[in-house]
Amino acid sequence: MRRLAAILIVLTALPAVLVGIAGPARAETVVAAVSDKIVEIRSNFVGTELTLFGSIERDGATVGRAHGYDVVIEILGPGEDLVVRRKNRVMGIWVNGAGVTFPSAPSYYAVLSDRPLEDISGPAVLRRKGIGERFVDIRVAGEPADPETYRTALLDVKESEGLYFADPDAVEMLTERLFIAHIKLPANIRTGGYRVRVHVFAGGALLTTTRLGFWAVKSGFEEAVYDLAHQRPLVYGLATVIMAFSVGWLGSILFQRN
Repeated sequence: MRRLAAILIVLTALPAVLVGIAGPARAETVVAAVSDKIVEIRSNFVGTELTLFGSIERDGATVGRAHGYDVVIEILGPGEDLVVRRKNRVMGIWVNGAGVTFPSAPSYYAVLSDRPLEDISGPAVLRRKGIGERFVDIRVAGEPADPETYRTALLDVKESEGLYFADPDAVEMLTERLFIAHIKLPANIRTGGYRVRVHVFAGGALLTTTRLGFWAVKSGFEEAVYDLAHQRPLVYGLATVIMAFSVGWLGSILFQRN
């Protein structure tokens, strides 16, 4: 009888133990969506703008936060290997020195928020989660001297191209829990998958993160040329040579007539 009672006590306590191991349930979750899942890049593509909208959901036992919520949205483009070179002066001439490679660095990186990041949370939290240009996960290959100098140069180049930026006014809180943001994509974005991370903060603490994404793809004539170049490179090369020869021949005839 005692043995049966002990088993019943263990079985009764087991769910509570499992809950403790799994960790507490999240009080807030985010439901978000992007206006377009596919961005088509055609010959006349000059950039576009997507709309992200979402809602912060609370469970029944959670009361409202005293100071409300902050929303931070990160958009990361497909990775690419980037090389940064230091200019060296040799005999009065500036030449490229040894390069430092950043493998699989985001080709596009935007941080959208409802106010400046430094007002939303401290550097310890942002660094741990890799949020913001200062802390985004961009790793250098090897062990070069002064890697931060090269990293800063990389950020400067990407910012000048309009591919890295932060906008502290891009997220609009429509209500305490409803928000909307506009994602600006310039004309020089790369094709591939784009990752979106939506973070919700309150009182400087990160409460929850949800992930979604979209694709940028070539469409129309550009897609046909791209597929031909990658699937049938020999045919693509011959067609390019023939086209170049034809244009040169036609140009020579026109100039002779003039």
